[in-house]
Amino acid sequence: MRILVVEDEVRLARHVSRALTNAGHELKVVHDGETALRDAKETRFELIVLDVMLPGVDGFEVLRRLRKAHVDSRVLILTARGELTDRVSGLALGADDYLAKPFAMQELVARVAALGRRYAEKAAVKLKVADLTLDLVDNELHRGTRRIELSVRELTLLRVLMREPGRVFTRTELCERVWEREHEYDMKLVEVFISRLRRKIDSPPLIHTVRHLGYTIHEP
Repeated sequence: MRILVVEDEVRLARHVSRALTNAGHELKVVHDGETALRDAKETRFELIVLDVMLPGVDGFEVLRRLRKAHVDSRVLILTARGELTDRVSGLALGADDYLAKPFAMQELVARVAALGRRYAEKAAVKLKVADLTLDLVDNELHRGTRRIELSVRELTLLRVLMREPGRVFTRTELCERVWEREHEYDMKLVEVFISRLRRKIDSPPLIHTVRHLGYTIHEP
């Protein structure tokens, strides 16, 4: 992928650049928000790795302006802020994922790979896991030949899981992606909707609980 890395800490930017280049990506690195805005508008990047704490224009403002300008590159936010409100703010502004500092480079590379798959799937009209097929145009779900009716929230939750089969999503991540700011992040709500999905689609089981971590979907 062609990736724009926006990070004002030169040493960290160097490490990120090396890790992503070694993973086969094409990199450009900038160190401030104004330059990031100019480059992201002039050049087509498939992914932007965006630090929040930037000199001048911060990462949130960069993201807001990019989305206003209809720049649809995937955005992974890097932030030293661990507060839920900051993570939610980034997602609400149009970020696709976030990673809190300090982080392991292996996790960054894995997150970038997952976002790359999601980017490639953007033009897809169907998601498929085993014999479960979700039509993204008509919002129709089939398990084999059987059509399954889901509510809007159930469809949204299932779509998040099916876009990245095998990835484990925490309950907090699922709350943020499905309910955004509309709920007080009651983890029980995620469990309720996962249970509903299992009752409707899981025979044999596709949705799996990873103890102490969260949920994932993959073939039996």
